[in-house]
Amino acid sequence: MASSPVISIVMGDPAGIGPEIIVKLLSDENWHKRCRPFIIGDAQVMRDSAAALHAPLQFRAIDELADAEFAPGRIDLLSPPGFELGPVPLPEVNAKCGEAAGTYLQNAYELAMESRVQGVVMAPMNKESFRLAGYNYVDELEFLSHITGSPEPFILGAAGPIWAVAVTEHIAFKDIVSYIKRERILRYIGHMRHVLEKLGQPQPRIAVAALNPHAGEGGLFGREEIDEIAPAVRDARRDDIDVTGPVPADIVFKRALAGDFDGVVCMYHDQMNIARKLQARDDIATLWMGLPVIGATTAHGTAFDIAGQGIADPGSLRAALNYAIRLAS
Repeated sequence: MASSPVISIVMGDPAGIGPEIIVKLLSDENWHKRCRPFIIGDAQVMRDSAAALHAPLQFRAIDELADAEFAPGRIDLLSPPGFELGPVPLPEVNAKCGEAAGTYLQNAYELAMESRVQGVVMAPMNKESFRLAGYNYVDELEFLSHITGSPEPFILGAAGPIWAVAVTEHIAFKDIVSYIKRERILRYIGHMRHVLEKLGQPQPRIAVAALNPHAGEGGLFGREEIDEIAPAVRDARRDDIDVTGPVPADIVFKRALAGDFDGVVCMYHDQMNIARKLQARDDIATLWMGLPVIGATTAHGTAFDIAGQGIADPGSLRAALNYAIRLAS
């Protein structure tokens, strides 16, 4: 066990389904055979969630990670010093919960920068609550880039056997074209190859999706495929990467799921996420790469509409922990 990775499980938004799905996840003691998990969050919220679910899980509050015992059934819980959550508000957008999610996540990556954890898994947070709390970032990845000094972290999407990355993420649709540049696309092809190799695929097959309908129809529907995407694919081939593209976006994931490709480089957020979220939820998660340690979170949000009802599915969080353990190892 001493050689297994230490994984921090970040509580996310306290008013969402995060505490519930963490209880369901960590009630399986088999995780302790593969990693050393502990929670960063609020002890009372976690205890209330376990009681509501009639789960036998116990939580052991610690002041320092050095005090962790990593005992099955009795989960170590670290609360960031100087932050008090207080009573949990109703399941809705709330600045205090956004502050909690940001504080817990920052604490996890402070430990990562000290090489004290090898992976971070976060229950869902709410971006609106995060912004209301005063975090002036587009999303949590931009926040993590700032606090860790990581120049270009990126999101990797898992959908069963297929991996995907998007050249642009949380930006307005009208701004996407300005980021579809040869050098940037080439970097993301390289990111995809590196991750797939780390996952044990020595010669990964990568597809690069087109931006425009029908891959632009030879320039009839736009020139991005001609001027930027195809040149990036040629550059990648010169670097001995097995890459195909631009492949029309309406067919690229069908081909990948049929076995033609191991990974897909997409041009924008929804191009990647609509395709993968149509897959079984138990297999999908969102990974943060390019940071001091692997980060992983659910492919869904805080689900305020079902929070506290005991019906939330922990499948995506389970997938996130699985992927974090694999990449941390």
